[in-house]
Amino acid sequence: MRELRQFVEVASRRSISAAAKHLNISQPALSRAIQKLEDSYGAPLFVRNGAGVALSPYGSALYSRAVRILPALDEAREEIEQLQGRAKAAIRIAAGDLWGLAILPDVVRDFAMTHPQVVVQVEIADEGTRLEGLRNGVYDLVFGTFSARYGPVVQVEFQPLVRQATFIYCDQDHPLRQRELVGIEELLARRWISPGYEDDAGPGSLGRLSRDFAVRVDTMMNALLLLRHSPFLMSASSGFQMLFRSFGIEALDIEDPGQADDSGVIYPARSLDRPAVRDFLQLARQTVTKLPLPTID
Repeated sequence: MRELRQFVEVASRRSISAAAKHLNISQPALSRAIQKLEDSYGAPLFVRNGAGVALSPYGSALYSRAVRILPALDEAREEIEQLQGRAKAAIRIAAGDLWGLAILPDVVRDFAMTHPQVVVQVEIADEGTRLEGLRNGVYDLVFGTFSARYGPVVQVEFQPLVRQATFIYCDQDHPLRQRELVGIEELLARRWISPGYEDDAGPGSLGRLSRDFAVRVDTMMNALLLLRHSPFLMSASSGFQMLFRSFGIEALDIEDPGQADDSGVIYPARSLDRPAVRDFLQLARQTVTKLPLPTID
């Protein structure tokens, strides 16, 4: 089963190197595992292209079944171990940066105190990984914004929980912090940090304008540490305001703040069949009411 799980990871990420990094194994070792699986089926499972790898027709046939079989086997193993008293129940969660860094830590901590028999597994992941995990049955709950990409590939429910705007952040001693209201031209004259989003992320008309990016990083925490004591600016969710403030990072008041978007929980309907998942979701609803964001009634 290990080779089959590794195959699914490569297929999901369309890259052997990216899958190897996620699985914490070497790329040659993963390539050998895929070759072993191909030898066992007597057919090539992938074809290489300029961007990485893609499933062959044989690989597609295996993948469509593997993504159904593996979660079912995991659930069976988990249930058997629970019946034997050898393992706890588990809730599997994926989240974007806002939820993973600013909201869920309080939820997970409180839930762990009241549900000692349950282990919560949390992964901060990009939207593509969250979507693929829902499609493959990996996650019970996904927290973040809901996009049109979900509809065509997976049947899920979406419950909006908060509305988040996009703020412009900078170090607390940044010269623009002295301004009561910062205009677009002043923002465009500065250099920026991109925290793993697309470069056009930004409030209002700023999102449609080209900016001078000094640094692009993969994680929000890396971007946050780079922003401290720097002359740079960064776009990020309004939900980060309290967390960022503890690092000496503040939001600017700008002329065109743009609009707020819904953010919440995405899940397959079967997830709510489990009492622990329902309890976790209820606690998340209660927690968001404490945030400086407008909640969804």
